Amino acid sequence: MDQETVSVIRKAQAGDADSFHKLVSIYDHQVMSLALKLIKNEEDAQDIYQEVFMKVFKNLKKFRFESDFSTWLYRVTTNTAFNYSRSKKKHVHVDSLSDEGEYLPERLPADAETSAGDRQATRDRIMASVDSLPQRQRTVFILKHIQKLKIKDISNMLDCSEGTVKKYLFRAVEKLRGDLEELRYA
Repeated sequence: MDQETVSVIRKAQAGDADSFHKLVSIYDHQVMSLALKLIKNEEDAQDIYQEVFMKVFKNLKKFRFESDFSTWLYRVTTNTAFNYSRSKKKHVHVDSLSDEGEYLPERLPADAETSAGDRQATRDRIMASVDSLPQRQRTVFILKHIQKLKIKDISNMLDCSEGTVKKYLFRAVEKLRGDLEELRYA
């Protein structure tokens, strides 16, 4: 974390509203992006976004600089999304991965015989498989492969061991491999 960000956080912790607004502007895109990836509904993601920054405002003085601020903020976002989905009693989905271009047919080797319809069908199959992962596996998969976070940061965010994160990630990848095996030979 750079010194400027540390300074902004310390000022916000001391009650400086302008510094808090600056923190929000620095991290708002990342929070909204993660919320959208965890919850496949823009209105719900906006609710989560607002709730996250209300929690950050109320609890900012508790941030002790033991981790990067972004790690702490992602943990608040992830926990808020979990709690939100439980309270709404609905299935959490992964948003389209197309923004990052990861795991989509456009990133697979181009085949002259592959039609746009076939690519869309492949994309839909991949998304259905990712959506079907259990919540923790899906979250770890998104944080690692889409958000590009390190295992250590994910374990801090989810308040579990690195071994547990690796277990979730392994199981997610194994399930996706099994679900998508037929795509390799199609």
